[in-house]
Amino acid sequence: MGSKQFHAEIDDSNPFLYLVPIFEVGGYFGSQFVFKNIIASVEKTMPLEDKLKKFQTASIIKYAMLEGPAFLAIVAYNASGNALPLVIAVCLILYLAVQGPNLQKILDTLPLTSDEKRKLQHNKYQ
Repeated sequence: MGSKQFHAEIDDSNPFLYLVPIFEVGGYFGSQFVFKNIIASVEKTMPLEDKLKKFQTASIIKYAMLEGPAFLAIVAYNASGNALPLVIAVCLILYLAVQGPNLQKILDTLPLTSDEKRKLQHNKYQ
């Protein structure tokens, strides 16, 4: 076992205590911005398969932009033993957990025709 202790002090000499929040905020807002821009490029006239591919791409990029700062926060905690980056990592991971795709999010997010919504709701999409 290492000799590092669990603490939550502000240490001005630790650059991670400044980098982690900056990356966390950047990752959060960046993920929202990229996701919305990709979804905004989806046209109602596109085939359903293309709409779902765009949603998948937007979601994967969004998740990656949230995971990166979470991993940085875990590394910062591991390097410093300071609990503040760990708290940020836990918050990001919990937020990421509730961002998972589901049918209702797809229906609410994508510009779908009523026929496409019906296909998705009745699992008739092939």
